[in-house]
Amino acid sequence: IQLFCYQPIAKVVLIAMVLIAAVCSYFTDAYGTIFDSNMLINSLQTDQAEAMGLMSLSFFIRVLLLGIVPAIFISQIRIKRTPLRRALWQRALTLILSFALIAVCLLPFGDQYATFFRQYKMVRSYANPITPIYSVIKLGTDYVDELRRPDSLILHATDAKRLTPLTSTIKSKPKLMVFVVGETARADHIGINGYSRDTTPLLAKQDNLYSFKNATSCGTSTAYSVPCMFSYANRKDYEVDQADYNENVLDTLKKQGVNVIWRDNNSSSKGVADRVSFEDYKTKENNPNCDSECRDIGMLNGFDKLVKSDAPVKDTLILLHQMGNHGPAYYKRYPKAFELFKPVCLTNELSKCDDQSVINGYDNAIHYTDYFLNEVIETLKEYEQDYEVVMIYSSDHGESLGENNIYLHGMPYSVAPAAQKHIPIIIWSPTSSNINNNSLAKTTN
Repeated sequence: IQLFCYQPIAKVVLIAMVLIAAVCSYFTDAYGTIFDSNMLINSLQTDQAEAMGLMSLSFFIRVLLLGIVPAIFISQIRIKRTPLRRALWQRALTLILSFALIAVCLLPFGDQYATFFRQYKMVRSYANPITPIYSVIKLGTDYVDELRRPDSLILHATDAKRLTPLTSTIKSKPKLMVFVVGETARADHIGINGYSRDTTPLLAKQDNLYSFKNATSCGTSTAYSVPCMFSYANRKDYEVDQADYNENVLDTLKKQGVNVIWRDNNSSSKGVADRVSFEDYKTKENNPNCDSECRDIGMLNGFDKLVKSDAPVKDTLILLHQMGNHGPAYYKRYPKAFELFKPVCLTNELSKCDDQSVINGYDNAIHYTDYFLNEVIETLKEYEQDYEVVMIYSSDHGESLGENNIYLHGMPYSVAPAAQKHIPIIIWSPTSSNINNNSLAKTTN
């Protein structure tokens, strides 16, 4: 800190430090949040309703006592002007003594620390407020890099073309796919994946359902994962800061004449649907199923108008972006009728609840997703005569539910627990479609 504390700006630096530390420490203590650049992007793209869902009395008390009050004391301190040569000597001596103290603490236990930091690399990410400040600087440098990138969209799949049946004897029907972009669902809490609780009783009764049990997400946050899901890059090559400058799969499909519609009951499409039809279902104007918040099931309202009109029917892709299991207020993610598992944690401060009540609320939200996906399937069945229908469900990332005192999601991918990366992918493909269901069945395990 002394490296940045010079007389004209010392108070500003110190006050900024304590305020940042107070805010970030609350979310780290309450949810295990790590403030890397991806988390900052996620925070900037969070809407007002989601942000307010994280506010609590404890948050304001923390900021008052550990941020505002110390800031007032710092502002009243009188800093004496020190000659430059003396100031440099003081800083040099402080740095030398600091490193010596660190060495005295580390060297006697060097073998233990070496193993510890190799196994728990995430510890360095909890340095507060160093990590948040570093992440802000990185975000700034990334923004500068962004300004240097090309203005025009980078094209992909320019050789793509639609295929027609090889023989005229095959009567081809247009295709109708519903792709459900799930939110914060983890694979090991899905009943049909072998979870001890029956969180998916309706899906379990559906024929021609295929659940992929070993799928992993591209990232651990919506802002990172959703663009990656529809990009042409794999997880290793994907760069979130370049997603907005590259065409995605939806762009290619639209160019080929596919009717692409994105319906969103989450914060946004994260740029994926910028060039296709977008409909916001977080408003009562579009979503008829709103109580304490707008429900995912409302995205099926007016479905018939999307696939039947005076114009000739054509290949259609409908994407439904769920609110799903978005935390921390899991108890808000489903109507009261779906509260199957009790008691439920009724606060957004998950660390104040016992683990089981947190899991109960989370599982109830999965139970509601089961109902929603079943309704999607039943809706598609009504169009089997006119279309080849199929439903795909994939969550964007998983969720930590208190394991090792970690909650929510968004940790750096390299150190994130499996719970934040192991996601459910489910496909419903009836025999009337031209998809090889035997091949699907072979790849689910």
